[in-house]
Amino acid sequence: MNKETIKSVILIALVCSSLFLTLALWTYQPEYEELDQTTYLEETELDGEQRNFGHVVHPKQIVFNDSRQYSKLPTKELEMDLFAEITEWDFSNIDERPSSGSWGVWSPNMELVFQEEIPMVLIDQIFQIDEFNYEWNPNRTFNRVFFQLTQGSEERIQVSFTSDGEEEVLNGVIESVSAYEYIEEFFNRADVITLDRVDLETNEDQSYIYLTNEQVEVPEQTVFTEDLNEQPLINVLFSNPALVRQQNAESQHEEYYTDGTRLLTLVDVFNSNQFLTYNKPSTLEPLEPTSRRELMLRSLEYTNDHHGWTDDYRLDTLDRDNSTINYRIHYKGIPVFDSDDFMTMVQVWGQQELQSLSRPLFKITDPLPEGERVELQSGVSVYNYLVNSSDELSMSLIEDIKIGYEVVEDQGVSNTVTFLEPTWFVKYVGTWRPLSYFEDRVAFKEDG
Repeated sequence: MNKETIKSVILIALVCSSLFLTLALWTYQPEYEELDQTTYLEETELDGEQRNFGHVVHPKQIVFNDSRQYSKLPTKELEMDLFAEITEWDFSNIDERPSSGSWGVWSPNMELVFQEEIPMVLIDQIFQIDEFNYEWNPNRTFNRVFFQLTQGSEERIQVSFTSDGEEEVLNGVIESVSAYEYIEEFFNRADVITLDRVDLETNEDQSYIYLTNEQVEVPEQTVFTEDLNEQPLINVLFSNPALVRQQNAESQHEEYYTDGTRLLTLVDVFNSNQFLTYNKPSTLEPLEPTSRRELMLRSLEYTNDHHGWTDDYRLDTLDRDNSTINYRIHYKGIPVFDSDDFMTMVQVWGQQELQSLSRPLFKITDPLPEGERVELQSGVSVYNYLVNSSDELSMSLIEDIKIGYEVVEDQGVSNTVTFLEPTWFVKYVGTWRPLSYFEDRVAFKEDG
């Protein structure tokens, strides 16, 4: 090979290398993809609503007591209507501080049972009280409200706010004949479901629940879901959305967004819906516990600011020591559960701002007609089953029992369809589990 031929080969190699480098530069995709800069300052609201405090702290149960004969309305939707009516009644007066010592509950009365302890200082955020000058311990709470019918020269309702295991009670009065008669009518209804009061074996004093003592029918539900746009939350959660980049993910079922310190993750759940988690690195300084009042109001205001109530979210748990508040989606008044808590919105707060957030990036939309009505055994039967299985579990760790909807996945249907199947749920060691979990556990022990 002569010199000219060698030069020609080298030249051709250089030209080819140049072409490959040019092509590589044209087709190169960086690890971070820039977001649409034209919209990052404009979108700050989800496709949801703003809510007041009373909308997210619905009672989990409304119970009627007539000489210790307990009952409730046949559907959760009727309970929702009743609670909406109750919150419109005007209080004539209410004490400025709780009374200590012994107190009694007489019948007939109506009892509202809340899922979580609520600060007494927030009573006027739920009920109609013109002047509420609460002058006592701001950390005092209630989880039960008794509406007691007083029979005398005047038809009045004494309202008592109290908490399990506490002797103190805060009293108020509603002077309304129409409200009195409204409650009175429920004691004459023929379609109520009878209940038993069950004392729990927890370490807390006077902890009790009400369970149905007859079979109940609850319809299956099929609903559509609609995806939500992540852009408004990116704009809300990151202090400077212009710095946020989408980072390539190892899985096609995940998406990552970061500004170099904070991280937002989208994960495919159910039938290709998405669930969002956000984390901001915490400071090295230990956080002081946030008061219940501050945590509740801060969370409510924050979610309202970006119209984050995209479904019927209701307060589920509150951990004051860890500044954590948890809301659960309800459908037609019934809580919705799944094994991974993808039907909950959880916020963890720092001293000044949100530290972490997890929530569905979808919402329930138009439902299909109700499915078959499922006949569920009585709640008392469920409790007795657990008692008889106490060799395999600890009854002192059972905190609550109630009916809920379980999300049932079906890969053979449309991505936007979700099935909700009614069943009993048991709150055990702080976690809600379907009754089938305990049945499987007992069966496994017996087989073993």
